[in-house]
Amino acid sequence: MKTGPVDPRTSKVIGVASVFLDNSFNATAFRGMHGAARARGYELLLVYATPRRVFERGVALRQVAGWIAMYNVDGLEELLSEGKPGVIFCAPPLGARWPVVRAENHDSIHLLVDHLVRLGHRRIAYIGMTGSDDFHERSKAFDQALRARGLEADLNLLSDFHECAVIYTEQRFQELLERNGKFCTALVAGNDEMAIGAINAIRAHGYRVPEDIAVVGFDDINAAQYCDPPLTTVRQDPALLGRMAVERLLDLLDGLPPRELVTRAPAELVVRRSCGSGGAAWNAAPVAPAIEASGGGWQRALSRQMNLVMDGSGRTLSDDAPLGWIEAEVIAQGLGAALAGEEPPDVETLQRAFAAGVARNDKIEVLLAVVKLVEQTAARRLAGAPDPEAARRLETFLDRVRLSQQRALAAWERRSVKSLERLVRAKVHMSRLLASKHAWTEERLEWLAQTSIGAGCIALWGEASGSAEPELLVHSVYPSDTDLTALVGRRYPASLFPPPALRAAALPDEPGGYLLIVPLVSAKRDWGTLVLGGLHMESFADNLHPLAMWVSLLIAAFEHHDMEAALHAERDMLAAAYERERALASTVRELGCPVIPLLPGVLLISLIGAIDAARAQQIIEAALSGVAREGARWVLLDVTGVPFVDESIAAALVQTAQATRLLGARVSLVGVGPRMAQGMVGLGIELRDISIFQSLAAAISELTRPGKKAKATRAD
Repeated sequence: MKTGPVDPRTSKVIGVASVFLDNSFNATAFRGMHGAARARGYELLLVYATPRRVFERGVALRQVAGWIAMYNVDGLEELLSEGKPGVIFCAPPLGARWPVVRAENHDSIHLLVDHLVRLGHRRIAYIGMTGSDDFHERSKAFDQALRARGLEADLNLLSDFHECAVIYTEQRFQELLERNGKFCTALVAGNDEMAIGAINAIRAHGYRVPEDIAVVGFDDINAAQYCDPPLTTVRQDPALLGRMAVERLLDLLDGLPPRELVTRAPAELVVRRSCGSGGAAWNAAPVAPAIEASGGGWQRALSRQMNLVMDGSGRTLSDDAPLGWIEAEVIAQGLGAALAGEEPPDVETLQRAFAAGVARNDKIEVLLAVVKLVEQTAARRLAGAPDPEAARRLETFLDRVRLSQQRALAAWERRSVKSLERLVRAKVHMSRLLASKHAWTEERLEWLAQTSIGAGCIALWGEASGSAEPELLVHSVYPSDTDLTALVGRRYPASLFPPPALRAAALPDEPGGYLLIVPLVSAKRDWGTLVLGGLHMESFADNLHPLAMWVSLLIAAFEHHDMEAALHAERDMLAAAYERERALASTVRELGCPVIPLLPGVLLISLIGAIDAARAQQIIEAALSGVAREGARWVLLDVTGVPFVDESIAAALVQTAQATRLLGARVSLVGVGPRMAQGMVGLGIELRDISIFQSLAAAISELTRPGKKAKATRAD
């Protein structure tokens, strides 16, 4: 879609097109992207779609200065056809124009396989998702690693798994175990979620982990340390990957050539109980770098080292480099105060400092390594302290440090639980949305109040208005009691959506202040766009985990109410048709039995339409009153306009003839065609004492024949 150049007033926006959002790895990657973008004065705009889909829909194209394509590069060339720069995240290269940032897959898999082989495993399997290039790279490295160690790579099960979620993997791996039994002694999973799903399936099948089947994963997501048993995995830093992707894109925006075509983020092996350790110590905790500073600079040096441990980086940090965890200085300064005989920070102050650290890295072993670093530094400083009371003060301070670290981690976990509780309430409200007409028409986004999302909007495609490009009409906003309500009813060209006011509502100065655009598309129709903003990192992954469910329910609500509207329209149409039919039937009843004096002593009654019990009574009454009024001796019932004759109609005609005979007149049928006659014979209908004429002309000719009395050929 050609939309013209980027609007220079809104060009400080980085677009991210991703087909995966709802897991902890991506949430952390987005955090890294957002931090790097914000440091350079840019905003982040996520779109839940492939590059091709983004291009075809045209939403936000004139808002975005450059794009990051995550996991999928289909349509990237079209999306960047107007010369915008782009970076590829965890996907294969697509030419030299667009640098690639991805995980270190090859050496990491070799580390995992080597560790399992050292533990004595020879039957090792691999599982991964077929639709991801990262999983394919890990699959290829797995085959190479096994063959390099003289083992058969016949248990590479990549093609057997099409999703990488916990529940899917659990179900699929359970099927493999039921079919093949314990077909391996160790399993390498392409990511931690698949590893956790496999562990659940193995234990449900009655096997033990790691005694019967050892399991290792990849990524070291938050859940890896809490699963039972804790998961051995490869730790990579998705936030670092996100930062690297943004930095490469900003370099391109500044006119700098790519540093290299493919940049790999470092990774390390984290050994926990899921694979057994063969008696070796686990190495999940990072090694604290030695502190080289002395004198008055040791506290600053301690803060730097604490930052390095928290970031999981073995790199050095210059004295003038900004600290990501600036609150670490509170702990370092507190240690200095305790050594100097001054009052150190209280537990609440230290807890706030650790809370900021937990927000950066909530791995238990990392937090323990930070505390251990403080303890080691305290021991070194205490060795040269002349004050005999220093040891007591120091132990008191370290107790506060340990307690505050535990409290900060517990508070973080409680927030996660509360976030899940909010999601349950949100699901209930979404169910109400489907069932309640009031919720649909008045409070379409009210369910967002149960989440940590700060702003929301539903924009639907507008009717064609002669504009050069499709337009989106803002239908609903959240919160509904803010200035955002001024947007409702406004139309925006797709390429200039979302409007600046909605972007501002996402709180761009906050850590989670960016927008997510989700297409509302079903197999039948593209309805429009859902926009979510103000996504806070402590619950980002929890909020996005059910994103697919939210979108499905919202689309189902659209289609439900669209179908309901169509049914109402059809009902109204049928009701109108019924009223017309009633009016027509009334007219037919009024005109259906006209009694016409045709000849002296002869009456003609023309019957039109179907004959029911009410009309049969009407025919009898009309015939009798006509005979009595006109003194007629003959009644012709013209059935040319009657579509069919069945037993009940025949009975009505016989009743008419019998009643008329009591008044001294005879009845004849006129207009009986071959089809009606055949039907009457087929039904065995005998019209006794009723004469039949094929047409009115035949009846008149017979009744007016000269020299004869009016008579007709008897039916029998």
